[in-house]
Amino acid sequence: MTKRILLIDDEDDIREVAQMSLEFILNWQVITAQSGQEGILKASQELPDAILLDVMMPELDGLMTFQKLQINPKTKHIPVILL
Repeated sequence: MTKRILLIDDEDDIREVAQMSLEFILNWQVITAQSGQEGILKASQELPDAILLDVMMPELDGLMTFQKLQINPKTKHIPVILL
């Protein structure tokens, strides 16, 4: 069974390198989001196995995004790794 990870990062280059690494080295399916808001929405819809979350993002930073993910009953169980 293929693992699915949600990568939330506002920087295109970091998203691209992390996505390629996770897909080619670990064979994980990678879902990406460019902002905290988009990430929260995708986490609720996709219910990934884990979330890689950038700490420093404009508008809704990683810590605020993490707090919102923890409040949501659908996403609070998903492990989050802060970048």
